[in-house]
Amino acid sequence: MSISDHDYVNFSEDHELNYHLTKVGKRQTESNRDELKVMGNELKNQLGKTMLKHGEFHEYVKKQKHRLE
Repeated sequence: MSISDHDYVNFSEDHELNYHLTKVGKRQTESNRDELKVMGNELKNQLGKTMLKHGEFHEYVKKQKHRLE
């Protein structure tokens, strides 16, 4: 079974970060995208992973929404 790139968040792609911002009703700004990258690193460290699936990242962002503008 191969792993699809579409399953994982690519933190270097603005449109993928914007997608996550839109899903939680936040503005698509550079500072928000930067904050998502910080959150991504936090979650990777917590889970001991090098890559995050969209679903698991979305759940984390929902709980951390207060950090976004």
